[in-house]
Formats: sequence, structure tokens, C-alpha cells
Amino acid sequence: MRAEAERYLDLGRQGKNQWWRYLAGVAIIAVFWIGLGVLSYALLAGIHDFGPLADYVAVNLSIVMMLAGLALAMRVLHRRPMMSLIAPGNVIAWRRIAHGATLWVALAVVSVAVEHVLYPDRYQVTFDAGRFFIFAAVALVLTPIQTTTEELVFRGYIMQGLATVVRRPAAVAVASAAIFTVPHLFNPEMQYGPLLLAASYFTIGLLLAVVTLRDGRLELAIGVHAANNLVLVLVANYEGSVLMTESILTARELDAAYAFVALVIGAAVFYWWFFGRNRAAANGTRG
Repeated sequence: MRAEAERYLDLGRQGKNQWWRYLAGVAIIAVFWIGLGVLSYALLAGIHDFGPLADYVAVNLSIVMMLAGLALAMRVLHRRPMMSLIAPGNVIAWRRIAHGATLWVALAVVSVAVEHVLYPDRYQVTFDAGRFFIFAAVALVLTPIQTTTEELVFRGYIMQGLATVVRRPAAVAVASAAIFTVPHLFNPEMQYGPLLLAASYFTIGLLLAVVTLRDGRLELAIGVHAANNLVLVLVANYEGSVLMTESILTARELDAAYAFVALVIGAAVFYWWFFGRNRAAANGTRG
């Protein structure tokens, strides 16, 4: 892992890379995201009674502001291309994104199906064709923008910035996962179990960081994050979620313990599928 991780983290040394520039960049991103994005949403929500579609668009517009802040920091402070947050060179591995997304969708759907078998009264069908397909069309456009932006910031910019002062990839991964967890602690679903949900956010953040460093590029994490959120908003959401959606199924509440266990199992299967199978096969051949 170390060679791939160092190759990816060393991309942060392109352009102007003094540590204070990364601190200034984080400040710019935060001002654009929270100051111009989240606060604007809060003001609008106080004036208008949003439905799921309008609410979803407004929430994602705040992420667009985050992306604008990141672009400004990269251009003005670091003077290096946005592509350097994704991979060496100027080519995006679209198949890698698709493969990561496909496997995570399969794991998420299996998790929902098992939960339904174990707790048959938990989910109710909330599918409404008239609203669902319009919402789905919007979500399929906005969700990848939202999740890719978060990957560019948390697994790209922040990890590469941390690596300018911390040279151990494992420490960088843990720190980035902790930073990723912090803003999610303010989500309304924390009422269902703050410790377990904090652990869940840390776990998914750590998985995304580890697969990025293990792969030496960001595409797998981009695919996983997009797939995770699309399953949530379109297939199986829960009451009290931070995202109001027109999902096919809606749970009456979020089971924090089940969500955490399912996430840990899914993360282990995902990592083994991409990075463990070939090593196991190679060891078996040598044996």
C-alpha cells in the first residue's frame, strides 16, 4: 500500500504547497460552504416550507459553494490543477468509479433486504411514481456532484494537505476520517444513537481514505460515496434523515446498531473484493 499511498499523497506537493496555504484553503472552503451555502439554505428554509425536491436542491447548492471554494483555493493558493486531487496524470478511470459504485450498491441493497427480513415492520413503501421519477432525475444529477465534491475535499485536498506535515499514510487516513466525521455530528439523525452513528461516519470515512491510498487514486471512493447516497435517497431512507427525499422505502426510524454492523461488514467485503482476492489467490498459487 505504501508506494501507491505515497504516489497519491505526493500530488499535494505540486504547485505552491506550504502548510499555511492548506490552512488558508480549508478556511476558504469553509467560508464558501458554511457562510455562503449552509447559511443561505437556513435563511431560505426559514422563509419557505420546502418539499423534498426543493429541499434537496437547496442542500446540494451549498455543496456547489463548497466546490467553488475548493476551485478557488486550488487556483489561487496552490496554482495546480483540480485533477491532481484525483490521480496522477490527466485521465479519470471511469471504470474504476463504476466498479466501486456497482459493488457498493449491491452491498447496500443486500443490507436493506436483510434488515427487512429481520424487522419486517420497519420499512413502509412510500413510492409515488408521479413524484419519484422527477426527484430521481434531479438526484441522479446532483448527488454525484455532491459526493464527488466531498471526496475532492476530504479524501483529496485534506489528505494531501495533511501529508505535507504527516508522512505516515495510516495517520493521514485516520485524521481525515476524524475530520470527515465532525460536520456529520450535526445531522438530525444523531438523535438515534450519537456514539454508534459517529462511529459509522468515522468508519465510512476511514474506508474511503484507505481505498484511496491503497489504490493510489480517488475514483473508487468517488464511486462508493455516490452509490451510498443514491441508495439512501432513492431506495431506502428513514424518517428524520438530513435529506428529505422521495425514496421507494422509508423506515420509521434509523437503527444505529444495525447500520453500524452492516457498514463494518460491507466495508470489509468491499476491501477484500478489490484488494484481498488477488493476494489470496497469489498466496494459494505459491502454496
